[in-house]
Amino acid sequence: MKKLLGGLLSCILGGWLLTACTSDDDLQQIPEGKGYVKLALNTNTGFQTKAVDESYYSKKENYTVTITKSGESVPVQQWKYNEIPEFTELANGTYTMSAICGDSTKAVYTDDLCVLGYKSFTVKNDSVNVEVACKPNSARVNIAFDEKMDEYFSEYEVRIKTAAQNGSVYPWEKETTGPVYFKVKQNESVEMTIKLTPKSGIGAETSIKKSYTLSPADAMKMTLTPVVGSGNLTITIEIDETVIEHPVDIEVPSDWV
Repeated sequence: MKKLLGGLLSCILGGWLLTACTSDDDLQQIPEGKGYVKLALNTNTGFQTKAVDESYYSKKENYTVTITKSGESVPVQQWKYNEIPEFTELANGTYTMSAICGDSTKAVYTDDLCVLGYKSFTVKNDSVNVEVACKPNSARVNIAFDEKMDEYFSEYEVRIKTAAQNGSVYPWEKETTGPVYFKVKQNESVEMTIKLTPKSGIGAETSIKKSYTLSPADAMKMTLTPVVGSGNLTITIEIDETVIEHPVDIEVPSDWV
């Protein structure tokens, strides 16, 4: 009797375990021709500035996430980040996940930013984890004019030109308060022209044209300072910690020396 009861119990437990295992496998089985994708964001902006509220751009719920299939323009899926399901089912193929916070069409940002990221991935009857690192599409520029500039020049400005501006320039005038963010490509050559108008009767307008390489999330500070000595006027351009002197074609009055 004991052997009979033991055998029956083993059969019952064995049958239950077999049913449970089969059920788990069914739940984990990926449909033929499809896969599952789990999405994530890294939203470190890379800037440290009070010009804009960067905390806004670090919050994932402010991002729009889009999945687009390779070769197609219409999104397969699009959500606000906090609406993304834990897993997304997609047909086999190659896709791009993009995430964006802000307006990517602007060339110059003064009181806001655009932070975005892209990543391609492939689904092939499997489960894929996709994480996109987001960063600003712009470089931060800050230009400072030494107070002595007013002693020698009636007007002065730096005209900044990037590819995204489509031929126009941004005039950084002496009243401009920075920083200002300029949409740039990776390792873009950004043209900056310093326009100097000496005070009346001491010379003609002078231009100094320079180019600097900037990439998204780069930060650059330029400081302009006039220096008078031996009858000559020189403008020093300090980029971060590097100082370059540029002579200015102005006849300096004797009482300036």
